[in-house]
Amino acid sequence: MIGYHVTTPKKLARYEATGAILPPVRFWIFQASAEAWARKTGRSLILKIESEKAFPLPDHKPSGHAYWTPTPMRAWEVL
Repeated sequence: MIGYHVTTPKKLARYEATGAILPPVRFWIFQASAEAWARKTGRSLILKIESEKAFPLPDHKPSGHAYWTPTPMRAWEVL
């Protein structure tokens, strides 16, 4: 599953230093949803990630566009 993780420059620096985004990794399944969340939260970066195991976030109903994975993300693309 392709997803879009919203973050800050400070957190991205930590991801790069540790080599991973540690779980639980929250993400959106649509880029537009991630962009809206970034605007709402004031976070400026969106990372494209890929996860084989993902579960819907129960507190983001009814949209159903937010997911999480228990797998550390070791690769991402900054959009």
